[in-house]
Amino acid sequence: MAPVHFGACRALRALLLLGGALALPARENAAQQRSLDTRDPQQAQDSTFAKAYAEWTVNPRHGSPLVDHLPLVPGVPTPRDVLGYHIGAPRTLTYYADQLRYYRALAKASPRVRVETIGRSDEGRELVVVWISSEANLQRLEQNRKNLARIADPRGMREADVKALLAQTKPHYHLMGGLHSGETGPSEMLMELAYRLATETSPLITQIRDELFVSLTPAADADGRDRNVDWFKRNLLLNQPTGTAQAPSAAAPNDTARRPAPGAPGAAAGGSVPYWGKYVYHDNNRDINIKLVQMRAIIDWYFTAFPPIMHDLHEAQPLLYTYTGGPPQNPNLDPILFAELPWFGNWEMAQLTKWGMPGVYTHAFMDGWSPGYLGSVAYNHNGLMRMYETQSGRDLDSAAIANARKGVAVGPAAQGGGFGGRGGAVPTGRGGAQEREWYRGNPIGFNDLATFTRRSNANYMQTGVLSALQLASMFPQTVLENFYVKTRNSIEEGRTKAPHGFVIPVQRDMTRVAEFVNLLRVQRIEVGQATQPVRVGNATYPAGSYVIKRDQPYGRLAKNLLERQQYPDARLNTYDDSGWSMGLAMGVDIVEVADSAILKVPVTPVDRVVPKGTLAGAGGKAIAVAHLGSNHMVTFRFLLRNIPMKVAEAAFAAGDPTSPAGP
Repeated sequence: MAPVHFGACRALRALLLLGGALALPARENAAQQRSLDTRDPQQAQDSTFAKAYAEWTVNPRHGSPLVDHLPLVPGVPTPRDVLGYHIGAPRTLTYYADQLRYYRALAKASPRVRVETIGRSDEGRELVVVWISSEANLQRLEQNRKNLARIADPRGMREADVKALLAQTKPHYHLMGGLHSGETGPSEMLMELAYRLATETSPLITQIRDELFVSLTPAADADGRDRNVDWFKRNLLLNQPTGTAQAPSAAAPNDTARRPAPGAPGAAAGGSVPYWGKYVYHDNNRDINIKLVQMRAIIDWYFTAFPPIMHDLHEAQPLLYTYTGGPPQNPNLDPILFAELPWFGNWEMAQLTKWGMPGVYTHAFMDGWSPGYLGSVAYNHNGLMRMYETQSGRDLDSAAIANARKGVAVGPAAQGGGFGGRGGAVPTGRGGAQEREWYRGNPIGFNDLATFTRRSNANYMQTGVLSALQLASMFPQTVLENFYVKTRNSIEEGRTKAPHGFVIPVQRDMTRVAEFVNLLRVQRIEVGQATQPVRVGNATYPAGSYVIKRDQPYGRLAKNLLERQQYPDARLNTYDDSGWSMGLAMGVDIVEVADSAILKVPVTPVDRVVPKGTLAGAGGKAIAVAHLGSNHMVTFRFLLRNIPMKVAEAAFAAGDPTSPAGP
């Protein structure tokens, strides 16, 4: 690929927005100049929604003019038309099948919405992605997907080709809800968001629709979603708390409403669902080896759409945390990423602070170190992973609501869905008696936590998401150009900086090697099989060894997964894994190659490796199966469970090579 240079400043244009020093493309200038009005005065509004909003948003600080209304469009169903209730209704959650029923009704009624099936869950539920954009954009959806795929791998393109391609492409912003299915609010909010994006004619929403493709995953853990709704309804019948109580956090250490009193109904069995998914209780978001069916379906879909931005919606922290990639930061991720993250996060905090919403913050919770989250598929592949943690919504009784409106302290209240998160880090940013923190615009005040209802949860998340979409729609070419430049940087780094590649030699247990290589291929890392011996320093590895060259779009990801992690600073705590070296974890020998000659080694591209065994020797009296640690030995023993077998207590010679103890 011939190098394409737009100038160093353009790649980081996001940091210079207010200075006005850069000449932006005409299309981007036009996008920025549109009105920011949050309503179309000519559009009819739903009076039943306005009444419910006022009733359920107990604390007026918990809302914004972006979400305090809902348009009415003849023939296009609101969530209430299909489900029987508005989003944020007290003591109400929606089963996954009903969510799909709503999205299909919306898609049937609006040419601005499509539903795409991407697979099946462990328990057979249909997995979908819902698309929303202008009618004209959706007519070009497949072409836009092809354009993004080319931007994701620009090798062979000239500078003029890249510029023309960017100008013909619109960014794709993907939202995910319900990955942790006990965090129930995102899946509810997304239904209202989809309706609003499809129907509202305010200048702000129209701009989002015109400039972006928006897509969403309604419930990433569809099986767990239904199990949590079952448990929620069971608790309602038993008059027990309707969710998992969250522990008090560093941001609100005295919030006793976050934890039921010992022995209180629901303090143990009542509040917490026994398990969620078929194989994983909570941490499907740490599936770095991509073993779970639902996670694999979303990742496989990613490589058909290449969204430059993926936004994962969670619940845990008061009142809304927007991820900005704090320290420690992974040095294998492009530095542009760590400029984009605070660009979006600070914009969202500024917008919600402008609306008077307390408790929105950008710092002191999560870092930019681990590559193992589901949303990491975006930044691992040169895009942008975004994440929220929003306070879970509560169900308040009439007395609590009355007290709140009188300015009286509200006592402990039943929680909404939410697994509960770790508290924020120790630093507060306060100086002396200053209440406000540098990373939290409006501090959490009196009754802000205790009055945070399900509708408050929807208001916060949706206001944040709409603000993020607004920013992306104002700078669509910046989003796309950064996506391209990060990919270009990955390819160039592999050419100019060691290590230039890795070799996986032929070794005794090739089943583990096959699993290892196939996992790299799931991540779309290019792997080749050497057609001749490979010399690295004083060692020579035989033909058939696997070679990973780093001059490829995902060369940085290959380095991140294959090298041994060097934690940057022992004084820093990491939110998640500190190391994940795949060779050590999977028992596979890997050779790091500093010589750029590895880039010219002839290889045959590998799509998928299917391990094959061999049978040697003669006689037929017995067969010795070497146990070299392969996971396939479990399957082997199960399939031949009726055949007598013995285990060797010591190594023995059976031809060449020696068989270890244990076969």
